[in-house]
Amino acid sequence: ANSQVLILSKNLEGSFTAQNINTATDTTVSSASGLQISFPTNGILLNGTALSGTVKVEYVLLQKKGDFIRYGVPTSTNRYPLESGGALHIKLTSGGQPLTVASSRKINIRYRDAEPKQGMSIFYGNTSAVTNSLLFDWTLATDNSFVKVWDSATANTKGYTVETYKTGWVNVDRSIASAQPRVEVKAVLPDLFSNANTAVYMVFKNYRSVVQLSGNTTLRHFSFPNIPANEPVIFVSISKVGSSYYLGVKEEKTAANMVSFVKPTLSSLDAINALLNSL
Repeated sequence: ANSQVLILSKNLEGSFTAQNINTATDTTVSSASGLQISFPTNGILLNGTALSGTVKVEYVLLQKKGDFIRYGVPTSTNRYPLESGGALHIKLTSGGQPLTVASSRKINIRYRDAEPKQGMSIFYGNTSAVTNSLLFDWTLATDNSFVKVWDSATANTKGYTVETYKTGWVNVDRSIASAQPRVEVKAVLPDLFSNANTAVYMVFKNYRSVVQLSGNTTLRHFSFPNIPANEPVIFVSISKVGSSYYLGVKEEKTAANMVSFVKPTLSSLDAINALLNSL
């Protein structure tokens, strides 16, 4: 928890929107961007018992590639990259105590997306908390959760409709379909930078997909397997060394046996955030 890279990740972490709802009636919270989250009457539980009263809802919707880095939730499952249609984090509390959703009830979610994709599935994060850890992973939902595309020709808007039975991290995903062979990508940084003070990500240009490379302290490289070859990508390294911040950016095209040399330069939190916003 005291490592430089985790301190950096927490410094980058974005904010959540908070609203109060009354669980005695069907309630919907909405954001200016068009996100709608609907909660069922008496469907929220405190220690297994339906709660009737005021509940605090905290949420965030991730749709920009840089936000997956900012919140520490890259789009991969079991070391395979996923193409995301958006990830949502929902947290419910009452008097500071965590709440859950009844197994027989569901949360309905609707949000806009400029280019919604067919064939998406629901994935759950393996932790309900906000994290910046390589142990984070997405797991395919095995309950009755589902996602579908909606398109309003009259309003000229489209996006996704999601039904889920869980809070925490919920992601709309599908596997990246490619006829290209799968390869392992590697990144090498100067000796000053290691997995103790640096996180390295690879951002796909043609997909809403971000993976975090694992650091190998013995071989002095960062790597990730099962990446389709011939894909244009951007390697992004973010580092905190003492009180200084470093940022590395390198554009590449994935290929067999590739090793990308990323050279971080002295930077700032504002500059790192600006880069993440541009992805």
